[in-house]
Formats: sequence, C-alpha cells, structure tokens
Amino acid sequence: MNILYLCDEYPPGRHGGIGTAVQLLARGVAKRGHKVVVAGFYDWGYGGPDEFEDGEVKVYRFRRKLDHAFFSKKESLPVRAAYKLLHLTGIFQLDISSSIKKYEAFLLDIISKHEIEIIEQPDFNEYAQYCRKPVYFPRLPLPTVVKLHGSISYFNKEAGGEPSPVVYNIDHSVLHKADAVSSVSRYTAVKTAAYMDYKSPIEVLYNGIDTHLGTSGGKEPGLVVYTGSLVAKKGIYQLMKAWNVVQEQMPAAKLEVYGKGPVERVQQYLGQAAKASVSFKGHIPRPDLFRRLAAAGAAVFPSYAECFALGPMEAMAAGTAVVYSTRTSGPELVEDGVSGLLADPDNIDELAEKIIYLLQDREANERIAAAGKARVEERFDIRVIAKMNEDFYKAVLSGSRA
Repeated sequence: MNILYLCDEYPPGRHGGIGTAVQLLARGVAKRGHKVVVAGFYDWGYGGPDEFEDGEVKVYRFRRKLDHAFFSKKESLPVRAAYKLLHLTGIFQLDISSSIKKYEAFLLDIISKHEIEIIEQPDFNEYAQYCRKPVYFPRLPLPTVVKLHGSISYFNKEAGGEPSPVVYNIDHSVLHKADAVSSVSRYTAVKTAAYMDYKSPIEVLYNGIDTHLGTSGGKEPGLVVYTGSLVAKKGIYQLMKAWNVVQEQMPAAKLEVYGKGPVERVQQYLGQAAKASVSFKGHIPRPDLFRRLAAAGAAVFPSYAECFALGPMEAMAAGTAVVYSTRTSGPELVEDGVSGLLADPDNIDELAEKIIYLLQDREANERIAAAGKARVEERFDIRVIAKMNEDFYKAVLSGSRA
C-alpha cells in the first residue's frame, strides 16, 4: 500500500503526543514494506526543512502564507500577544482560508506523485482555534481514515467546558466526512461518539511504542520519575501534593520531573521540606529519558485526560513499575495490581500510598515491573500495532470495514 498520513507536528520540531505517535506508526508501517508519506499544515514559525526523509518515511511540511521566524518562540510574551492580535483582527482567519486551499492542491500533488491509495488524518485540527468562522478541511478523493487522538472539542468537553461553535463545527466536519474511523483507546472512541453524535463503528487501534529501548543498569533506590507537560490535566499539581506525603514518610525519596511548563507555579504546591527532593529537568533527549526511567523505582502519571499516553508505556517498557490514573484510558493499559497500579488523581492519600508501596516493597515492585514490561511488549509494541493498522487499512480499501 501507499499511505499518506496527515500530521501537523511530525518530529523533529515542536510536537506533542500526536507527532510522536504518528512518527512511530509511520516508521512501523514503512518497515512492513509499505510506501509511507507524511504531510502537514504547519503552524506559523514552525521551522525545520520543508521536505526530508525520516528513514523510510518521506515528510513534507506545508507553510501558511504568514509563516515567519518571529513566530517560532510561541511561548514568549511578544509572540503570544501577536497571536491574540492577529486572531482578533481576523488576519489569521484570512491566512488560514487562503492557505488551506493551497494546501489542498499541495496534497493532491503528493497523492498523484506518490500514487497514494489511502489517507489517515487525526481528529485534532490545530488551526481551528484561530478561526473566527469555520474553515473546513478539504475532502480528498481517496478513502480517508480519521484516527481519534482527541480533538480540541473532545478535550474541552472532557474538562467540563464547551468548545466554541466554530471549533466544534470544524471537528464535527472532519469526523463525519471520514470513510472510516479508528481510535487510540476505547474510552476516547465512546466519548467522541457521544460528543460528536457519531453513529458508525469505531475501530480501537492503540498507540504503540518501540519497546526495545536499549536501557540497562541498576535501579536507584527511592527514585521516582514523572514525564509529561506541567499542566493541570496531566495531574502534576496533584502529584506535588502527594509528594509532600511521600517525602514526610520517606525523606530519602527523590522525584525527577521531565517536561516543560510553569515550574514556579508547580513548586507552590510543595511544602518547604519536600522542595529539595524534587528536581525539574525540562526536556532531555529521549535516550537519556529512557535511561532515567529505567533507573527509577517507580514512574507516576496521575493524569485527568489522556487518549492513550506514550509515557506510561515507555516506563513499563523500561522495566519500571508504574502508578497510572484511574481516569480515561488508564485501565485499558494497566491492570491494577498486576501490570501497574491505578490511583484517582483527586485522592492524594491514595496516590501517595501507592508510590510509597512501590518504593518500600521490593518484591511487589519487581513483580509489577516485570508484568508491566511483558504486557507492553506483547500488546503495545509498535510492530504489533503497525500490523493491526495495516489490516485495518486493507479492510477499508476492500470495503469490508467502513
């Protein structure tokens, strides 16, 4: 098959879970002998080359008309102010409207050049948040699969809010124009179907990772690792509250936090005694991160909102016992008490108790870590997941799955 993945955040460069998940899948499918191309409608100032090879994967980046290096530092105050101004004045709206028409022509050229047979795109449309009126994604002349990674509307709903009508209409349109729909978790499939009034079948195809991380070395007693953005929906504030309890009972325990975000705001939830035991490391190269995960006695992910997170799987593959969340798709990855532990992020005492349990009971820790590693290798290795996606694409093309 010749497959086109649409992804607006394909690494290297600024990306989140979708970018990593698409890259892993694209590489995995390419290794199975298929021709794989990736193209994206990139945010202003994204940077990097317009066209490059990622191993066996061909990658294209389409730039919007207003693209400029000024926008590259998206988190800086001047750029945030510019984004707000250009959104409110409708300039972004005009740029997106004209750019997406050119993007359609760009994609049609790629489809012709590479003889594409099937397309997969995510339900998440980053550009929608800058639209004042709906700018609908074009319907392309090939079978198109929409994969549910969590749209803007989905996460608004999950947080108890309501998406803007403009964003909702764009997200709804993408989903309902699909020839088939898959989802990275059962939870996300059920919730999206309800939020978007989608009645057709949704195939569950979990995210996968390369479980051969190449990590080795011994464990560091008392070390706990968190990986992820420093935002409320990831449960980072709840972890800080729980860490006060952990540190009180285990003064020698250490917590390493890997990810970007407002460190000073997060630190406000730590008591004075606990602050010295927590290190904020920011982003580090992935091989280095895997080594720290492998060295930890436990890894903790007390998230409120995940479609199907990669971090817990990476920790399990590294041979580390995991405390994950009872919320959303947590129970689809972790069998509580067997391949990991689950805790409600709102129950601070339970979260602390489970961290302490893994640090204090070495036998239980080793048993859970081994079971977690085996589960990820057997069910979520990218080689397994790539084959499942391949079978799904074939079914869509044959007309037996829609």
